[in-house]
Amino acid sequence: MILRTGSRAFTLIEVMVASAVLALGMLFIYQGFLNSLDVFDYYASYLELAPLANEKIWQAQDELRCLGSQAKIETRGEFLKAGKPIDWDLSYNLIEAESGLYKIDLAFSWKSAVRRAQILRSAYALFDEKE
Repeated sequence: MILRTGSRAFTLIEVMVASAVLALGMLFIYQGFLNSLDVFDYYASYLELAPLANEKIWQAQDELRCLGSQAKIETRGEFLKAGKPIDWDLSYNLIEAESGLYKIDLAFSWKSAVRRAQILRSAYALFDEKE
């Protein structure tokens, strides 16, 4: 009876190394997939909120153009969009008193996955005393 010493089976170390390499590969694939989902979620929210941000800027521009320093503009608030709480913050500053030039800054922010996403808008308004 002849005993064969060379077997064709895998050793435990080879199986463990192959499993570790496979797990690392899957980890990188899932990480890329989840990052792309996060970016998609951000842009889906951005597409819904960008028109609202533009509308808020236009309202502030209109009030500052017509009323100047007498304008009563709401500067912060919160609302729900698709079940997500959206915070907004608006600020305006007089840049040039002689011409009545104002700078308007608006920030919309919301929780998106693990980070806080933002939309930032800036615009200018010119107070017209004739209106």
